[in-house]
Amino acid sequence: MKQFFHSLPIKTKMFLSFASVSFIFVLVIGIVVYVDNTNKMKTQSESMSEVLSTQFSRTIDLYFRDVNQLSLAIFSNPVMQKTLSEYENQSLYEDALIKNNIYPILFNQTYQSPDVKRITIYTNTGTVFDYDKSRGMKVSYEPTEKDWMKSLNEIGKSSFLLLPTEEVSLLNGSTEEVVSLVRHIYEIPGRRKIGSLKIDIDIEAFEKMLKVENVMGLEEHLRVLVLSEDGSVIFDDRDELIGEQQAKSDLLEVEKRILLGKAAPLHGQSYSDFTTWEIITLIDDEFITAERNQTLTFIVLSGLAITILIAVISYLLSSSITRPIVTLTKKMEKVENGHLAERMEWTGNREIDLLVRVYNSMLDSVNKLIAEVYESSIAEKNAKISALQSQINPHFLYNTLNVMKAISRVKGVEEVAEISESLSHLFKYSMKDLDKKVFLQEEYGHIQNYMRIQQYRFMNRFIFEKNITDKVKTALIPKLLIQPLVENAVVHGLAYMKRGGVVQLFAHKQGDYLIIEVKDNGAGMSEETLNEVKNNLDIRMIETKEGGIGLRNIAQRIQLTYGYEYKIEIESEVDKGTTVRVILPCELGGFQN
Repeated sequence: MKQFFHSLPIKTKMFLSFASVSFIFVLVIGIVVYVDNTNKMKTQSESMSEVLSTQFSRTIDLYFRDVNQLSLAIFSNPVMQKTLSEYENQSLYEDALIKNNIYPILFNQTYQSPDVKRITIYTNTGTVFDYDKSRGMKVSYEPTEKDWMKSLNEIGKSSFLLLPTEEVSLLNGSTEEVVSLVRHIYEIPGRRKIGSLKIDIDIEAFEKMLKVENVMGLEEHLRVLVLSEDGSVIFDDRDELIGEQQAKSDLLEVEKRILLGKAAPLHGQSYSDFTTWEIITLIDDEFITAERNQTLTFIVLSGLAITILIAVISYLLSSSITRPIVTLTKKMEKVENGHLAERMEWTGNREIDLLVRVYNSMLDSVNKLIAEVYESSIAEKNAKISALQSQINPHFLYNTLNVMKAISRVKGVEEVAEISESLSHLFKYSMKDLDKKVFLQEEYGHIQNYMRIQQYRFMNRFIFEKNITDKVKTALIPKLLIQPLVENAVVHGLAYMKRGGVVQLFAHKQGDYLIIEVKDNGAGMSEETLNEVKNNLDIRMIETKEGGIGLRNIAQRIQLTYGYEYKIEIESEVDKGTTVRVILPCELGGFQN
């Protein structure tokens, strides 16, 4: 085996050695992470169980404090006090009158408490006034004192009792499982017992109070029990043990009965100070197992992916020693066949990287020269095509517009005459000598014709202002360079303004430069849109647009005519407007070039 390993190529040796060490390292790390994660998960689940039981205990306390306040409100009601303190063995007629008197009291106290199913008032003589939300109120007679009444006699007058869950029959014939709060009613201020009160609470109130949602998929693995002081099950969220007596058996006995042979659950306990009930939360082992399996799956898949990645890196690392020269040779053969897009990647080897730098620099220079020649050729062809497209029988269009102008003036339609005249000048200006430079003053005249038409179109919603210094009026610029910028200001900046729009044209000399600015107070651009426009200006590609010349095309014309030192600058703010600045060499002359 050792001899076989030594006989392998060095590339294979490096690959196997590095991959093996890396695999062992990943395996150890995976085991450590798995064990640590499992322990943390168990600890967190135990803590969660304790927190839930404590929270449930507080929720139950708050709820039954409200129920107790309800009982006190009924207890202290003046009508109730007067009725019970004066009650003796009344006739059926008098009982009916009493029922009519206390019905509104009980209704008003409970109509906002949907969980209160029934309220029963017991007089000292055995008469029972039974208020039921489902069917109103009934009067009956029960001479026998109930067990809970005896228990109430043994505790303080301000105390109450909570009875275990029981099934009761309502007046409409249905049955409900309820938990009851009971207390004696004492005369105020004499403290003489004048009756008893029993409030039945629907057991479904516990389901609302103790419901757990969207907690890491815990709902299906959580069990909640509420036990009374004597061990009876007040509430079981799975409706299996409600009403059963556990006789305060040890918690493990409860768990065994619930789990039926499953692994012991995580549990939390909390005691309610107000109700003296015990709240138990159980999280079965399947929750931990499911989470543990997810963690194990993640670690295995991650470890497998990392192992494969390390194997690939090992192979690439072992290959990198002999690959660069072979790769460079192959790429040079492709360049010889005309594939100028081929480039070498940096290897990290000093000697090889020197060859790579010279090789890549040479191809970049060749591509740059080819691109400049190609762009210049395409730009020239596009300009000629644009000129041809705009010269469809130019003399016919020009003469037709002049005829329209003459007829409009004869007919007295001065606006149509002005539009026709401006449009004819636009055609005349843009139909010839597109490759020659013009005076800035001539370009301004062309812009005036364009703006005159646009002001008719937009019903004078904006004004056009100019500030061109005398020194630069005879400056030479490429033809149709500024008008597209003014058009952008009108179409994109002011199109949605109802009034108050302003387009300004400035031109002045700054050193050896001619600075031309087109400003508007229109919509402006967000920072994201502005950056996108600026980035597009730097992309070297030809793009023509039907009906006009784009900003990118103008930038390319400037750079192809004057070089990359000269450019377009853009500033813009949302709702404040846009400024486009053109920087050109200042060529002053007395005649057109």
